[in-house]
Amino acid sequence: FSRAGYAFLEASLRHKSEMVVYEAAKSICSLPGIEPQELSPAVNVLQIFLSSPKPAVRFAAIKTVSQVAVNHPRMVSKCNEDLEALIADANRSIATLAITTLLKTGSENSVDRLLKQISVFLSEIPDEYKVTIVKSIQRLCLTYPAKHRVLVGFLSNFLREEGGFDFKRSIVNSIVSLMKQVPETTEGSLLHLCEFIEDCEFTMLSTQILH
Repeated sequence: FSRAGYAFLEASLRHKSEMVVYEAAKSICSLPGIEPQELSPAVNVLQIFLSSPKPAVRFAAIKTVSQVAVNHPRMVSKCNEDLEALIADANRSIATLAITTLLKTGSENSVDRLLKQISVFLSEIPDEYKVTIVKSIQRLCLTYPAKHRVLVGFLSNFLREEGGFDFKRSIVNSIVSLMKQVPETTEGSLLHLCEFIEDCEFTMLSTQILH
């Protein structure tokens, strides 16, 4: 990307219009091959927007921050305190994005605390949001395989809770996938899946597990 273009976008972060500032930050975050230090001004602005009183601004900011976290989790980790506050956001889309972003940026030491916060939240949201979080937990297990017992145990607990077919299938698929990618999970995972089969209301899932 051109230096002049970056300089223009960086200067636009100080514009009076909130919309211009957000679009500039979003554009900086999407520049190909951008270095972390060049991202920093945009992330700082987005961090301020995370606590905006306007739901639309909070949603736009968390969506962009979540995308940045895929390639630059360390850069976004400075927003973790603001992200944790958003778990309680009245807008469930914002809260879900906050959780999935924290699952990308959290350290190994923060996993247990984060799971406690998520467990309360999961019981209050529709299944489509739950599926997104299950996939994020699966990725976290690949990042921190040493936490596999805690993470697989957390997922299997929700096999015993209320939930529709798609939610339960996403958990089963995640556990089976982790067994292939993180062999240490196999023994514990098989026990969890056997327990689930005993009381499973979805014949198709039972058949999938048995095969």
